[in-house]
Amino acid sequence: MGDYNINLRLKYEQQCPDCGLSDFVEDHASGDLICRNCGVVVEAHVIDERSEWRTFGDKDGGSGVDPNRVGGPVNHLLSDGGMSTMIGGAKGVDHGLVRNLQRMQARTEVTTDRALIAAFKEIGKICTAMRLLDTVKKQAEEYYKQAYDNAKSIKNKSQAAVLAAIVFLACRHTGNARTFKEICAVVPQASVKEIGRIYKSVVRELKLQEELGNKQLEGSHPHSYMRRFMSQLSMAPKEYMWGEQLTLALLPQEGPEANVHTPWHGKSPTSIAGTVVYIIANLPGKTHVPLPDICRTCGVAEGTIRQIYREIYPHLKTLVDKAGRFASHADIDTLPVPVEVSKP
Repeated sequence: MGDYNINLRLKYEQQCPDCGLSDFVEDHASGDLICRNCGVVVEAHVIDERSEWRTFGDKDGGSGVDPNRVGGPVNHLLSDGGMSTMIGGAKGVDHGLVRNLQRMQARTEVTTDRALIAAFKEIGKICTAMRLLDTVKKQAEEYYKQAYDNAKSIKNKSQAAVLAAIVFLACRHTGNARTFKEICAVVPQASVKEIGRIYKSVVRELKLQEELGNKQLEGSHPHSYMRRFMSQLSMAPKEYMWGEQLTLALLPQEGPEANVHTPWHGKSPTSIAGTVVYIIANLPGKTHVPLPDICRTCGVAEGTIRQIYREIYPHLKTLVDKAGRFASHADIDTLPVPVEVSKP
């Protein structure tokens, strides 16, 4: 980097040998460095330091010709790095000959790479449909490569269920937790039970427990869903933070309280997340959201949220205090009272 800065400075701070000035213009077409004052060519064949790639996609008129001078990035998951050449057709070429060449090339390709490329394409479709980040897609591709090479659990299994389980695993690892229902909505060919079974098998056979650590459990904690659910319900950023703090108070992950059993232990994380959203949405001065909208966003039945709310309500003041006391006890008293619970 230092050498580059020195060369760049010398390039534009040198003096013209004819007039002695340092006012130059660079002609990129010919590669010449020309003095503006006297027109002397100070340097010839200057290296163009701009980006090498360029595209003319808008000028091709949909001819199907790709004029890019560079290919895709290197993919270390493929045996040839993804840098192999593909035979394509063009105008004025014998299409029968092209098809024969493409067929011969397909026979010489590594079978593993062909299967991986097809799987990676399907993983990309799933991630795009679920609006997942590119980091999730890349992590899913790495996990699929490991499972394809090592895991016996995915052999002779439904490809749709395997890919769904891999994407689910990548979501948990990257902190973008998704539920099985959300995965099944995008991959209807796979059932929740089948995806869950393959997911557990892949984690066990690839020995990912040590690698993932708490990240594997992150998706099973309501904390992972709060920001996304509350954002979809147009709640305020401060309310996101309060919801996350309350879920951590409900289900502590560290300290002696992490082993204390409560009535809401073992409940679905999305059900607890929906209940927390319901609590915050009914506090005075907070963004009010109707219960049906909460249930639709979280994918939980109204009866489930009411049941968990009934279990949490007697402990709510203590839990809010542990969560940073974002609401006063007087505000908590204004919350709806469950049917079996009466105010003191």
